[in-house]
Amino acid sequence: MSRPVRVTFGPGAFLAGTFLTVLVFGFPLGFPGYLYGTLSALLLGMPLALTAGVCMRPVRNQLLHVLAVGAAGLVTGMLTLMFITGSHWPAMWGTVLWTGFCAALGRAAVSGLVTVHDAAGHQPGVPAPAPLEP
Repeated sequence: MSRPVRVTFGPGAFLAGTFLTVLVFGFPLGFPGYLYGTLSALLLGMPLALTAGVCMRPVRNQLLHVLAVGAAGLVTGMLTLMFITGSHWPAMWGTVLWTGFCAALGRAAVSGLVTVHDAAGHQPGVPAPAPLEP
């Protein structure tokens, strides 16, 4: 049995959110922030955010979507720092929190670009099928 899809997003919303996330992430960090932010977003952040978004499709509440993508940002920041610094990543925990915040901010910014379906299986603008009668 499949769950009803209540939230859908297109490539425009996904790419706009990713661009905003990297833009905000790199702003205080300068060129290295943009370089590492772009690389980690492409290799790890975008797949994790896409997975979180697909898993959250049955959930209508946009705040929960923002929190899920923020958690994906935290995982991205932690794994990226573990790769770059090895076992010394806890010394840079602020960067991990900044990554999660930027990811949540990017998702919150594109909340207006996603489509929220109120009724299961009903597309806006398409009339509902007539009920079957004997």
